[in-house]
Amino acid sequence: MWLPRLPADRLIRSGRVPPGDRPLIVYAKTGNAFTVTSLDRRASDAGLRVGMPVADARAIKPDLVAVEADPDADARLLDTIAAWCDRYSPVVVRDPPHGLFVDLTGCSHLFGGDGVVLADIGKRLAGQGFISRAAIAPTPGAAWAMARAGRARLAEEDTLRDMLSPLPVSALRLEPDAAALLRRLGLETIGQILDAPRKPFAARAGRHAMLRLDQALGHAREALTPRRPPPGQFALRRLAEPILSMEAVMTVADSLTGELCGRLRQEGKGARIFRLHLFGVDNRTREVELGLSRPENDAGIVLRLMEERLGMSPQALDAEFGFDALRLDAHEVLPVILRAIDLAPVSARDREAEARLVDRLGIRLGDRSIGRPSIRLVHAPERANHWSLSVPEAANQSAIAPDGVVRRPLTLFGRAQPVDAISPMPDGPPKRFTWRRIPHDVVRAEGPERIAPNWLRAPGGHTRDYYRVEDREGRRFWLYSEAPRDGMAPKWYLHGLFP
Repeated sequence: MWLPRLPADRLIRSGRVPPGDRPLIVYAKTGNAFTVTSLDRRASDAGLRVGMPVADARAIKPDLVAVEADPDADARLLDTIAAWCDRYSPVVVRDPPHGLFVDLTGCSHLFGGDGVVLADIGKRLAGQGFISRAAIAPTPGAAWAMARAGRARLAEEDTLRDMLSPLPVSALRLEPDAAALLRRLGLETIGQILDAPRKPFAARAGRHAMLRLDQALGHAREALTPRRPPPGQFALRRLAEPILSMEAVMTVADSLTGELCGRLRQEGKGARIFRLHLFGVDNRTREVELGLSRPENDAGIVLRLMEERLGMSPQALDAEFGFDALRLDAHEVLPVILRAIDLAPVSARDREAEARLVDRLGIRLGDRSIGRPSIRLVHAPERANHWSLSVPEAANQSAIAPDGVVRRPLTLFGRAQPVDAISPMPDGPPKRFTWRRIPHDVVRAEGPERIAPNWLRAPGGHTRDYYRVEDREGRRFWLYSEAPRDGMAPKWYLHGLFP
């Protein structure tokens, strides 16, 4: 899609241009002169053109209206139009300053074919006050060339060469120097270089020119970066008549969730983020996002949560003339791990119900208000436990190793408590220690587990030697000694208790 008069159209739509038949130009400073960067149809009919000095334009039409260019406003408008194009495909790429790529692969049949899509785009943009040209081709380069320089608007694989041959070489998106060089060589059209010897052509015009030609013909791939990540799966509904009420929106959403979750379930996958797009007749797009704590593919659950989210976002249903299309996207598509159900469970804990409760609370209170304690795999024990705002089960780690040995205490003090300990060797376990005025005789000990300080977080810290010890009464403790310095005796601390 190409909007050749985007800056001028923006000014006309905003009402900043005085009414009347006076031609409009948009200008910007180029070098040491002010030149025309955009103009409306009246200025074009009067003989003005893009690139000419403003002084020459005023000499031709003294009564013209001249407005300074605002590239930032033009970029924002282009992004708004790109968001509007989501109704045709979830993959939209900005091509500044005045163009867009829309990947219709697998989408055009939903609208009745490529020809119907082209007609619909032109009609809707014209209704919004935009002059536009669009073309559909097998490659982005060919579509770019046809939209700007071609008469035909639709090309297939077998007609691509014939469609590109009569177009000027500038339609290949060449660098200005390369395009000027080809014209000096007498090469005016793409057809004249289609079968040219590649080595001499590349030597004169440059490798970039040959790459652009190969991209237009589909011999070389062209990477395009969408304005937002494309969904893993999506479902789309175009409506014969616009809908306004919440009940009608939920009826269409029911159909979309059923289709989308059905496909996810067939693949054994689920989505953590569902995004509902409501395309209004006023050419505005409303968006409602549903984030879940784990991948989900149950249509009933997704629909209930989506209904609650819509109830919390009444502005999403603020449509002046209704919605004529809805699309549901699935993001962060991940495998769904099915777990066997114990017919005689020993615990009444229902993890499925917990996950759904977290989702409902997250919708009502906000995602950052819901969390759970979890254990991080870090060396410093006091930094292992933290309150995590991300609630997937995969974020939790068990304190029990696979061999069943509990090497870290389940009760960990926020700040290690000093103890008086007697050790026969400076780097050995204690034989006796006193904690809270109560002496404990050590009968068993295991260690040491040495934990060095984090030199980034605590430069110059002490190295700790941790021991798991047991007293005569069978109570188990987690003690550590700080490595001595300058010949001083080590200091002992109690950091945790074992069950």
